Order: sequence, then C-alpha cells, then structure tokens
Amino acid sequence: MHPLRERTCDELLEHPLLKTPPPEPEKPRPPRIRKPREFKLPPRFPLLSKEFYACWCNHQKELQMATHIVDDSPPELFPELYLKPRRLDYYAYQIEDTMNVNKDLLKKINLIQRTGGFVDCHRPEPNNKYNKLLCQQRQRLLDEIQRQNLYFYSRLLVARSEQYLTCELDELWKDTKHKLILGASLPFILFKTDNIDRDIKDPAFDKPPNVTRTKVSLDIWVRGGSKIGKVTVELFNDIVPLTCQLFLSLIKGDATGHGYMGTRFFRVVPNLYCCGGDVTKDNGYGTYVPGDREDPMGPENFILKHTVPGVLSMSVSKDNEVYGFFNIIFKPLPQFDGKHVVFGRIIGGPPLTLERISALGLALGGTTNDCIMKSCGYFSRFGQYREGNPNTIKFPPRRK
Repeated sequence: MHPLRERTCDELLEHPLLKTPPPEPEKPRPPRIRKPREFKLPPRFPLLSKEFYACWCNHQKELQMATHIVDDSPPELFPELYLKPRRLDYYAYQIEDTMNVNKDLLKKINLIQRTGGFVDCHRPEPNNKYNKLLCQQRQRLLDEIQRQNLYFYSRLLVARSEQYLTCELDELWKDTKHKLILGASLPFILFKTDNIDRDIKDPAFDKPPNVTRTKVSLDIWVRGGSKIGKVTVELFNDIVPLTCQLFLSLIKGDATGHGYMGTRFFRVVPNLYCCGGDVTKDNGYGTYVPGDREDPMGPENFILKHTVPGVLSMSVSKDNEVYGFFNIIFKPLPQFDGKHVVFGRIIGGPPLTLERISALGLALGGTTNDCIMKSCGYFSRFGQYREGNPNTIKFPPRRK
C-alpha cells in the first residue's frame, strides 16, 4: 500500500468517534419488598370444633413453611443485570484486529500486482535435527515400498491362470467320457406329455398366519433312466398332524429299515393320479404298521378335498386302515373326497414333473418304466435340508 494511503487509514482509525464510549455508571438496585406470606387454608367444617380446626391450621402452616432439604427452586432472575447496556470493548478490539488483517492483505495484494506474482518458497534452514527427521521419513517410505513389494511377490507365487491345466482337462474329459458311455447304455425314453391345468386355486390350502408347516423334498427318477424332477411338498400338519407325522417318519426312515427312499410308484393312471409308498412289498399289497403301534392307523379326517392338481392324499384301504400309501393327483378328483385323507400339496419343482409321471402310465394303472423315489428328505424349522434313510427291506421279486 502507498505510504500516503496507509497514513490516511491510520488517521481514520484514530478518529475520536471510533473509540470505545465510557461505561455507564451502575444504578443502585432498589430494595426488595417482601410480601406477607399467604397460607392456603380451607374453611372450617361446621362439625369440627374451633380448637381442633386451629390446631389443624397451625399444622398446615408449619407444613407450608417447611424448607426443602434439597433446594430445587429456580434461581432468582434480576432483570436489571441483563438489561443494562453491554460494553463494547470486546467488539472494538475485534474490529481493530480485523482492520489490521485487512491492511496486511492489501499490502500483499499490492505486492503481488507490482511483482507479477508471489510464491512462498521459504524453507527452514537445514540443521542436524531437520536432516535426521528427513532421513527417518525417507526410511519409512522405503519400508512401505518394500512391504508392498513382498506382498505383491507373495501374490505372484500363489497366482494361477484362469484357464484349466492340461492334466485337469484330461481328468474332466475322462469324467465326461464316462458319463457319455453310461448315458448311451441307458434306454431311451420319450415323454409324450399332456398339459395339466395349474391355474386352479383353492383357498382352503392357504397357510394361516402364525402357523409353521413342514416341507419335504422328493427326487423322482426313472429306474435306469433320466431324472424326472425334484419336487417340494408342503404338509398340512395343522389340519392332519397324525397323517403328516406318519408320512414324515417314512421320509426320514424308521429304525426297522422302512422308508420311501428307493420305492416306486406302483400305480400310474394317465391324466388322473399316481400311487406309491409301499415300503414293505413295493407292489401295492403291503401292510405297514409303525413300530409304536399294534394296529394300523385309521383315517384322521376328510376336511380337505381333492380340488387342485399336485395334491397328496393318504390312501385308505377297504378295511378303513392306512398303510403309508399316498396318491398324487393330476387333476381335480371329487370321487376321492371322503375316501382318502389329503395331507399335503406340491409347491415347488420343475413345471413338467406331473406331466412326465403321467406319461409313464398305462390305461390299467401299470407303468412302461419304473418311476422311483431315488432320494427324499425334509427341511428343518431353520430351512436346513436333511436327507432321509433308504429303504433296506428286501422286496419280493416282481414279474416283468
């Protein structure tokens, strides 16, 4: 800044009107006038004597005059202390500091404009301490670079190509070749399927709130052939708990070796239903009795109807007994209502599973190829799948 302008600024700041005004004298505080204490006393009841009323009033006054052990009253407010004019010394000093900063800025701006630019390249003079700190900083940088190089080298040692090695490709080809030879040796089965109407809904099968239903899984294959599909079944254990318990025990496999795993669907009527679950003879003539019972179980109830494709029902014999056989219907079958116990339905699996099972059936209930339950299992309450035990009963020979 030019010396003349700087002198003008100093004279302006030293003007008497910009100085801090003197503090106003403090006014004396007026004396505080205390009001007489007023007590809240109800009027005397006519039946009370004057002596008792006077004694009771004195007691109330003592209670109202009692002081608190802990003073929780708000502090007294003196408006005259808060309403008196503020002193401007602090603000005057703050304005003066601001003016000094502005003067320094104006000087630097003037210097930059006159010199064509300003670069602050000042560095402290090197000394022993500075050189020591600089060496330590460079050593830390070198240590960090060495650590990164070692990490990168360790990654290079364990890195491998995303492409398979020749030996690995040879092993994969052996496995693939074995599967091709095995598949070529199996009989060829052509599924001539019909369409099954899956848009039918029944609100009676909907799960009510706060009810947990057990889910099981059935993996259905053609014996010596291809896989038909793996379906998920929901059990209505809130409506028919005993029937669901019998079905679930055979899914798991009991202690005597009876179980659904490895059994076949011995009766398949095209476009109507299929029947399976004979764990004793595997031909529809077995009589399974659970180990904890002496007589076969009877039908539990016939509340649910056969109204939706994919419904599972427990077969009931002519003697009104249940041996573990179950039906899977391909279409609504009202003729089964009141005769077989509905206990579950298919809720998941390939869309053409029922069509493929129906295509294996013959008009009289036989099958062109054996349709078996290759594996089965159930899901726990936490959704964990657990596979059941296979059937170890030796079935009688079957006429082909």
